[in-house]
Amino acid sequence: MPRPLAAANDEHEPLDGPRTAREAERREAFMRVAARVFRQHGLAGATMEQVAAAAGVTKVVLYRRFPSKDALIQAIFAETLRRLKAEDIKAWRGYGNGMRKSLSAARSFEDGFILLVRHGDQDPAYQAAHAALRKRTGQRLRALLWYPDRPPPSGQRPALLELSLEPMISFCNDALAYWVEKGDPARDEHFVRWCGQMMRAWRHNAAELLNLDSPEQEWPFDTEGLLP
Repeated sequence: MPRPLAAANDEHEPLDGPRTAREAERREAFMRVAARVFRQHGLAGATMEQVAAAAGVTKVVLYRRFPSKDALIQAIFAETLRRLKAEDIKAWRGYGNGMRKSLSAARSFEDGFILLVRHGDQDPAYQAAHAALRKRTGQRLRALLWYPDRPPPSGQRPALLELSLEPMISFCNDALAYWVEKGDPARDEHFVRWCGQMMRAWRHNAAELLNLDSPEQEWPFDTEGLLP
């Protein structure tokens, strides 16, 4: 049993709240186990009993931290989004860098990320989190179209902007989920560079579609990571 869960397996222990480092560690450990169980059995099919059994704790211990299955799933999705957004504040360094940052966040919470991408839109209770993921990806793509300037106000944006964004939003999230699930971590830089080439091609074609001023402008590939 993971050490944080073993420490939490006391039904009478005072709950010191998620703001303490110890309790935050325990909550994260529960969420990791739960995300794995939900991926295995599905959001609808998995039960809190299965999560508790996989964590090696009683249901009482689990329910003291997450009052319902919905609350636990929402916590998993919120943590997934938090990790992704924490990477977004870092400066853009060239094509591929954005996907590298997202890959780092996704690998740090793999089951939660895959669960959000693959199943987050299947139940109305969780669609807001899935929509937040797509919105976050769309914001990054939109910013890339006008980089280094800021995108214009919404009322001044091209009419076909969403047409150019929607398929690429799906590509980015689905490709990342596929790679996290099936890709060889030793080849992450190959994946990142491939994504960078896709992003450069998309930006060129989208800028042409939207009649932006500088569709031919080239930005560098990020070479922070070395190809193996």
